[in-house]
Amino acid sequence: MEKPTDDSEEPWHHDATLHEERPTPTSHAHAHAHAHARHESARVDGSFPHEKLNAYQVALEMAALAKKLAEQIPRGHRNVADHMLRAASNTVLLLAEGANRRGAGEKRQRFAESRGECGEVGAAGDLLVAYDIVSRADAETLKRLASRVSAMLTRLIARLDTMRP
Repeated sequence: MEKPTDDSEEPWHHDATLHEERPTPTSHAHAHAHAHARHESARVDGSFPHEKLNAYQVALEMAALAKKLAEQIPRGHRNVADHMLRAASNTVLLLAEGANRRGAGEKRQRFAESRGECGEVGAAGDLLVAYDIVSRADAETLKRLASRVSAMLTRLIARLDTMRP
């Protein structure tokens, strides 16, 4: 299975994580092994550009957690669950759509839309805590993943902006 990479001939393809301390090589390898194991069953190998983006892989992790949390939401709050799942799905799908577009403007637009959906996922996490539906720790993990994807998308958009004619 091919590992997601940040190496590409296209500058928009890089998506280094912002605002995080660099882990030591040993802790990074350990964390990567666990992250890789979590995605093993959900990942489908292919040759699409989005599959090589770390932002896409983190977005998938966020969507999987959103689904897990949505399963805990009682009937009276299903609208929050539905909205959270829709926003998490849209984050993944718009990111993939943007990565597969050819023009910088089209890429930028899809990435910006995907970033907006990340904000909605984060807000859903806040609602789940406010409504005392899920643990604060689970909601914070969801928000951290959404924030990470958003930061990666911001970086992708910034690189596209430097490519403007």
